[in-house]
Amino acid sequence: MKVKLKDIAKQANVSITSVSLVLNNKPCRISSEKKELIEKIAKDNNYTPNINARSLITNETKTLGLIIPDIENIFFSRLTKTIETYCRQFGYALIIVNSNDEYKEDLYLLDLLLARGIDGLFIAISNSAYNNKEEVCLRLKKLTIPYIMVDRVFDELNCNQVYFDNVKGSYLAAKHLIENGHSKISCITNCIYSKNTVSRFEGYEKAMKEHGLEIKKDYIIEGDYRIQSGYNTGDMVIKNHTTAVFVTNDMMALGLLKRLGEKGIKIPEDLSIVSYDNLLNDFILGPGITSIDQNISNLGKTACDLMLKLLKNEETAIKKICLDPELIIKKSVKNIV
Repeated sequence: MKVKLKDIAKQANVSITSVSLVLNNKPCRISSEKKELIEKIAKDNNYTPNINARSLITNETKTLGLIIPDIENIFFSRLTKTIETYCRQFGYALIIVNSNDEYKEDLYLLDLLLARGIDGLFIAISNSAYNNKEEVCLRLKKLTIPYIMVDRVFDELNCNQVYFDNVKGSYLAAKHLIENGHSKISCITNCIYSKNTVSRFEGYEKAMKEHGLEIKKDYIIEGDYRIQSGYNTGDMVIKNHTTAVFVTNDMMALGLLKRLGEKGIKIPEDLSIVSYDNLLNDFILGPGITSIDQNISNLGKTACDLMLKLLKNEETAIKKICLDPELIIKKSVKNIV
C-alpha cells in the first residue's frame, strides 16, 4: 500500500503540514531530530510525493510539454529523445505529443498540455501552421507560461526560438555539387510554404545564381518531407536529365533512393545526391550520403538550457538563437569536372 503524508505524520507524531514542508525542503519550525525522523520514515516506506499535491505548495508541476509534427521523422524522434533526457536530469517530466503536421492538432494539443498544468512548452509547429499563421500566433501570444519554438519558427513572432540557418545549409549543399562540376541540379523541396522550405530553396537558388546556372522549371520537384513523396519524385528526377539532386530532408531522400534503386540508377555513378539532416547513413547500404548535418543534440540542449533559465526567471530578454549547420561529405557525389 502506498504510504501517504498522513501516515508519515502519524508515525513521527507531527502535523501533515510539517511533513509536507520537510519533504519539500521548505522552512519548518521543528527540530532537526524530527526532520531526520520524517525523512527516515519516508525513505524506509519508499514514499513517492504526489505531484499534484506538491504543485499546490510549490506552484509548479515539474512537467514540460513538447509538441512535434511527426514522431516517425528521424529528426524529430532524435530531438525528442535529446530534450526528454536533458529535462529528466533536472527533475522534469516531459509530455510528448504528435500533431501529424496539422495546425489544428497544434492548437488542440496546446490546450491538452495546458490542462495538465505544464510549467513550460517546447513546440515544433506543423507545416500547415504557416498557412494559418495569424491564428497560431494569436494562440501562442496568449500563453502565460514560458515557451520556445524549436526548429520551425515564425520570424515575425517575438518569442524565444532555437533553430538552424537553413539558407546557409542548403547553400553549402548546392555549392558542393557545383564545385564537383554539376550544373544541372534538381531540388526536391516541400510543397508547404514554410520558413524552412523557403530558406532551403533560397540557399539552393543563391548558389545556382552565384555561379550563373539556370534553374529550369522541371528542376524543382515538390514533396512533403515524408518517405513516400520522395519515392514519388524518383521518376521525375530521371526524366529531367539532371546529373545531381539536392533533397531538402532525409525522409524524402530515403524514398528517392528506394525508387532509384528499383530503376537501376546507381549513386553516384549515374546520379549525385546531397541530402539534408545527415541521419540516413546508419540505415542504408552502399555509399554514404553527403548531407547537411544539423546537430540535433546541440539544438535540444540549447533549447533546454534556455527553458531552464526561463523557469528560474534568469532570462527575461527574448532570445532568437540561430545555429550553424555543417556539410558532411561522404561518397554520394561524383566529380565530373
